[in-house]
Amino acid sequence: MESPQTVSASATSYLTLSNGFWLIIGWVLATFLYQIVYYRFFHPLKNYPGPFWGTVTRLWYTYQSYNQSELVVYENIFKETKAPVIRISPTTLLVKSALALPIIYHRNAVKSRFYSNGGFPAEPVISIRDHQAHSYRRRLIGPPYSYSKIIKAEPLVDKIVSAWLIKLNDLFVETRRPVNMASWATYFAFDTISEVGFGQALGFVENGDDVGGLIQSVHDGIEIFGVMAHLYPFVEWVTSGPLGRFFTATPDMKNGMGQLMRWRNKIINARIKEIEEGKRRDRVDILQSFFEAKTPEGKPMSRDELEAEVLVVLIAGADTTGTSFSSLVTDILSSPSDYKRMVDEIDAGFADGYLSQPVPTAAEVSKYCPFYVACIKEALRLTPSSPVLFPREVMAHQPPLVIDGKVIPVGTEISCSAYFANRDKEIYGEDAETFRPERWLEDDEKAKLFEKYNFTWGYGSRVCLGKDLAYMELMKGPLMFFRNFDFKLCTPSKEIPGPPKRVTVGGLFHWQNIWLDLQKRKV
Repeated sequence: MESPQTVSASATSYLTLSNGFWLIIGWVLATFLYQIVYYRFFHPLKNYPGPFWGTVTRLWYTYQSYNQSELVVYENIFKETKAPVIRISPTTLLVKSALALPIIYHRNAVKSRFYSNGGFPAEPVISIRDHQAHSYRRRLIGPPYSYSKIIKAEPLVDKIVSAWLIKLNDLFVETRRPVNMASWATYFAFDTISEVGFGQALGFVENGDDVGGLIQSVHDGIEIFGVMAHLYPFVEWVTSGPLGRFFTATPDMKNGMGQLMRWRNKIINARIKEIEEGKRRDRVDILQSFFEAKTPEGKPMSRDELEAEVLVVLIAGADTTGTSFSSLVTDILSSPSDYKRMVDEIDAGFADGYLSQPVPTAAEVSKYCPFYVACIKEALRLTPSSPVLFPREVMAHQPPLVIDGKVIPVGTEISCSAYFANRDKEIYGEDAETFRPERWLEDDEKAKLFEKYNFTWGYGSRVCLGKDLAYMELMKGPLMFFRNFDFKLCTPSKEIPGPPKRVTVGGLFHWQNIWLDLQKRKV
């Protein structure tokens, strides 16, 4: 019989560095193999169709997001399987039908951990998972987004519209240079949100450029957010451990997120300085409303909460509206008859005195330009600025959630997509893929149905806070563009990239290369 010393020596000689390495590799492979077998054959979602790798690891749909191929890939899966519900991650189901919206996004629905904030000190309203906590924050920060407050900001929007039109004329009509509307629509939107939201336009229109690289920083930042959202278990694990500080975004980072945080801090610190110096503003903007917001206990928002909400305004408040503007331009270019009908309606509104000069009010446009409004709704339907995932978690303490006659297992993340829901043929008809604005005007009852199941702005109690402001911008900026200019797409060349391209980054649409030849209209 061997002595303990002999056994110990044998074990020590066996556990070499090389053997230890292969033991770790073997353990990782065994764990991964177990995960594949469990998720594919024993998990409660095993009977839902989906790609092999998508059903066994989150890396698959994370890659689709990073590769900007999510929508194309999901659409192909829906077509190949002819299934109303598909599995796109080990724990995530994607539902195609718009009829599922009120079922999934009910009042008490809880957002999944997909919305985890990746280690930021505080969550913005858009990321708060619990419905009661979300309702509390929404009441706290919601007042400046109300329709009554937004209407008071119309003169500020009009000022940006007028300056924007002058710049387009001076830089592109007079010089016969082509304009990239993908950029200039976004410049208009960023200056509008900064004027209404922070008290001063940041100068995109004046400079005719992406000031400080802010727009590019938004695109870079949301790409990071997209990856973090899809890989939230890994992100939570890393950020909660000792290495978390190396993976948490800070203003010192050189990437897009760091740049966004520096912009945010600059805006907040400038307002704090004004307050400390006793400077008074003759109007209250969104930022000031955040500063003045009080909890029922009379406490203001914390600095971390303030930073979280301002960051959301920077990321989501402008780029999405610029996308909607660009979508309207590209869609109307695809249908000359609709373009003519829309412009004729606008011209008649001015000629008959229904639309005031120099920029009509949103109320006037809504009342006297129904076809133009229908064009906006149709463009937003076909190209919602946030087209991909809005997952909710099925909770044990809530009533069973039934989709397509099946009870969805507790713990499942389930989502609709505005891209697919807004193209549901059961709602919009067989031509649901077609840009046809008159569908909104043909039948009042159908139009109500379209509105009920529209997912462009989110759904239910979580609908976008900035919806009214975005609508006001779209009632003014594009209308005045169509009123003042004739335009056509430029032929792509070495100097002019093209054709127009719609890309998905981090779950958001934006446009590239909408190069137009502008001419001043005689009105």
